[in-house]
Amino acid sequence: MRGTRTARAVAIAAVAAGLMAPAAASGGPVATKSGLLINYAGPAKLKLAKRFQIQLVCSADCSVDTTTTVKGPRFKDSFQLSGGLTANVPGGPFFKPNGPLLKQMKAVPGKFRVISRATATNATTGAVESIRKTFRLKR
Repeated sequence: MRGTRTARAVAIAAVAAGLMAPAAASGGPVATKSGLLINYAGPAKLKLAKRFQIQLVCSADCSVDTTTTVKGPRFKDSFQLSGGLTANVPGGPFFKPNGPLLKQMKAVPGKFRVISRATATNATTGAVESIRKTFRLKR
């Protein structure tokens, strides 16, 4: 059964309000708008190469925890990385696929996805923000 746009919007707003309430009740500072503290800075599609870099930019000095997942035909792998980012300086995780995986990626780039999740914590205020983006591959 398909819902209407209005019903979906109301459901999303209710879920968002439910998720924000416990964070506000804990007394810690919370970043309220997505993209306020951390954003992706690179292109929408990752170019096939021996080294893939996912560019992130923080608007303030922050510590970042990332999880990157690579999905493809008969393949799924993920890795985590943590570190600090200086304000307004691009940086972020990178990965190097092995030879057979890179060969398969070059053969069928449209079947692979790179899913990146990042959680940033502002070093001065303690505000926390999470973002997620799915990248496709291009030749």
